[in-house]
Amino acid sequence: MENNKDDQQDAVESSETGSDGNEEMNSEPSSSTSGAGSTGEREEPLPPTADGPDDGGHGEHPEPSPAEQFADSARTQAGEAASALRRGEFMHNAAVDVTADSDDRLIALLCYVTQVLIPLVMPAIVLLSASSKKRPFQRFHAVQSLALSITFIVFVLLLSVSLTIVAVVPVIGWLVTGLVVACLMPLLVLMGFMALAYYGYQAYQGKRFSIPGLTSFLQDQNWI
Repeated sequence: MENNKDDQQDAVESSETGSDGNEEMNSEPSSSTSGAGSTGEREEPLPPTADGPDDGGHGEHPEPSPAEQFADSARTQAGEAASALRRGEFMHNAAVDVTADSDDRLIALLCYVTQVLIPLVMPAIVLLSASSKKRPFQRFHAVQSLALSITFIVFVLLLSVSLTIVAVVPVIGWLVTGLVVACLMPLLVLMGFMALAYYGYQAYQGKRFSIPGLTSFLQDQNWI
């Protein structure tokens, strides 16, 4: 009897041990599966947004405003004009316009030379006339001569303001201002008159030409 009881007790213990082993085996795959799901899978990168590619957190550079584009073009063309003048180049791409008749040539001449005495008036009259759209040669030189005169006027105004500021300084400022007014200003005025006469003569020959820096700037602004 005692042997039978021992055999029954051993059978019960072996069955309990087997069930515990099965539970451990069943729990191991589940844990490994959950671990693989949490660490084994690679996260897919997010698609790029509509705003553009990732730029490191910095926004795209805004496009320059029309005023900034105007200023940048003016600086660039001023540098080109200065370089051309240092090389002694006063005119580029000169070519005779075969469509220009004698009236066109005369009006183009007057657009330049009349500004020696009455600045801005003659080119403005040509541009405001009803026939200016039908006379491209006249319109080209009217716009170019008007821009040339405005450039001279702006330069003289800036120089005058600068001299006024410098004149505040005692003795040295007065000396510099006097020298500039006595020597430099007459030379600049003479150079302006000579430029108007030279370009007027070239226009009277029926030529279209580019003034270094100035014509390129006008073309950038779609004014000619």
